[in-house]
Amino acid sequence: MFSSTKAGHISHIVTTALLGQVVSSGLTPPDPSKIENYGHLIIQALVALVTIWATVRKALQKPEEVVKVPVEVVPVEQAVPQREKSNGNGVE
Repeated sequence: MFSSTKAGHISHIVTTALLGQVVSSGLTPPDPSKIENYGHLIIQALVALVTIWATVRKALQKPEEVVKVPVEVVPVEQAVPQREKSNGNGVE
């Protein structure tokens, strides 16, 4: 496990210390702002997935049947000349 030379022994100690620093800093919990940012990212990803799913679902729907009605049944408003129309604010 240990090297038989002095340089090997020192390099092993330094390497172990560096790895210890990396592991210990990796095991510390993130601060609350990072947790909040990750929460926002997760929510945005879920909203994006639901939006994409709804769009694809809508695109793949069968078109609704169009009911053909004879022209005689459709109510038609009579055209009123522009000078007889009110502008809607009560001032003529």
